[in-house]
Amino acid sequence: MAEVAWKSFMEFDRQREYLALATYLPRKSWWAILSFIRQTRAIQSQLESSNGLVGYSLRAQLLGKKSWTLSVWKDEAALAEFVRKAPHAGTMKDLRPQLTDARRFVRWKVAGSDVPPKWDDALRRIGEGGSGP
Repeated sequence: MAEVAWKSFMEFDRQREYLALATYLPRKSWWAILSFIRQTRAIQSQLESSNGLVGYSLRAQLLGKKSWTLSVWKDEAALAEFVRKAPHAGTMKDLRPQLTDARRFVRWKVAGSDVPPKWDDALRRIGEGGSGP
């Protein structure tokens, strides 16, 4: 199991709500995992310069061909801006055929006092609690 521990990128108000996003990205093949590793580095660089990112974490089960992301954003507009920009936009387009139908993207509101969100909660929300890391 590989994990990028939670990284914070901005001061946040413990009294307000933010947007949390959890993803589950199971790959169809081993080749897709090699691609994942290369693409992850580029997207991490994009994350580090994104406006409105509170923080993120990443988990990968390389032998199981699975990965999970957990991020918190200032609001929907900040997340949408990140999703539309390169390299994320192109990576997701290229990645779509490599993913199984079990892929999941789940958003919810999280209180600033609950940042960073717990992985157990995120995995439960995406329905992967039983087979996740």
